[in-house]
Amino acid sequence: VLGTLCAVLGEGRSVKATSTLLVGNVFNNTSFMVLGALVINGIFTKCGLEKRFMQLLLGTFSLEGPLFLLFLIMGGTLLCSVLYSGSLVLLAALGSVLEDRVKGRTLPPNAAKRILLGVAFCANAGSSVLPISSPVTLITISLLGDFGYDIPINTWVAIALPVVLATMFFSWIVLLLMYPVEKVDKASLDASQHTIDTTHNIEITDWHMIFLGVGVLAVLGITIYATQLEPIIGHSACLSLGVVVVVFGSGFMSKEEFCGLDWDILALVGGTNVVAFLVRETGLGVEMADNVVGTGIVEMLPYHGLVAVLILITMVCSTLLQHSITGVLLMPLIVAVGIKLQAAETTAILVAIAVPFGMGMPHSSMDNVLSHRTSFLMGRRSAELKGWDWHIAGGWTSVAGGSLVLTLGYQIALMFYKLPPPVWVVKGMTPDALVPKVVVENIKNIQDGRLTWPSGFVNTSAFTQVTAPSFAVSVRQRAAPRLRRRRQ
Repeated sequence: VLGTLCAVLGEGRSVKATSTLLVGNVFNNTSFMVLGALVINGIFTKCGLEKRFMQLLLGTFSLEGPLFLLFLIMGGTLLCSVLYSGSLVLLAALGSVLEDRVKGRTLPPNAAKRILLGVAFCANAGSSVLPISSPVTLITISLLGDFGYDIPINTWVAIALPVVLATMFFSWIVLLLMYPVEKVDKASLDASQHTIDTTHNIEITDWHMIFLGVGVLAVLGITIYATQLEPIIGHSACLSLGVVVVVFGSGFMSKEEFCGLDWDILALVGGTNVVAFLVRETGLGVEMADNVVGTGIVEMLPYHGLVAVLILITMVCSTLLQHSITGVLLMPLIVAVGIKLQAAETTAILVAIAVPFGMGMPHSSMDNVLSHRTSFLMGRRSAELKGWDWHIAGGWTSVAGGSLVLTLGYQIALMFYKLPPPVWVVKGMTPDALVPKVVVENIKNIQDGRLTWPSGFVNTSAFTQVTAPSFAVSVRQRAAPRLRRRRQ
């Protein structure tokens, strides 16, 4: 990476100056938020939050019942929004019960299939509820932050949560229709409860309860009350770093647990920060956005149609590839196009929410892979998941998720962000966010043959106020010949 920076930033900067830029972009506010999110995830996992959740479900509902599946999907979605590798911990809490019941032939194969599919789907969907829920959302927030766009976390949740919950409710209906289970007697429920009592005895000490409260308060402070706390503690990254200091400074989590955190996510986000820096400073963002917006069919599309195309392409890629790979490869382009359209926030949020809804293949995400592998440990061939299970159930869930993002999510997003100007208006203009801030010598190359945003156009509404009269005159001039022909 350092060699790439030295090559693209030119020989005028020393290796030391280039290294400073590299480290400064790897470790920023988003990186410290990721570190805090990893530690909060460790707190919840150490306190056995997922096991207590599963114990509550299995003690209340029959394992093969529709209500168990509904609360598993809905509750699992919310749980996985604050837990990385959510399907891993859910399957760890549920796997032994499923295996015993399937091998003992007290659980129908269809019930086991829909439970495993439900775990994968809710883990995928939950990864888009919060900006700190998954690598894809973290990459999106990091890219937007590097280009100067600050997304309030409560705004993200207001757009994502209704879409995710509605999609999961639709997925629950699909799973019930695809995998019907005959009604079982009370003896089956008693057997299930006996299994829980003997294998999932969880003891939570006062020490655990204190830090569980610390984790909950940290999540609330980072997400819901981030704006209100900013004048007091500054950026949410300060709170995240404070959680790290308290948890490890008190000895609640050990050095081994610190080394066992998912550092790959932090490295992924840090690398994406450098990519965003290069996209802006080399002028690549301008080139990519111009090539996309300059396409003839794109120029004719309204903004809603363009978002639909971007979401469709992204969901196809996330289905065929893995979600994290899609985020790394496509989100820099998506953010650059959104900035070009003067709708960076709306475009990036909607596309990022849609990425985890690509669920139509067993390898679409690590959650799908884990559920697929777990089905082969059940001991019965009839309970094993096949490719068509993912194609049909995951395909319908993907269609529902994409449709809800384009309808419900789009309408909610317009309540927070204004509709951008038409594509033909912004086609020849370069937003200031895409202009290099460090490698200023590239600015001349970007401006050659292009227009930049006039200084008075600070936002879309100001641009509309200036262009609306001339746009109306242009429309009247274009319509005049047709009106004359009609009169004749």
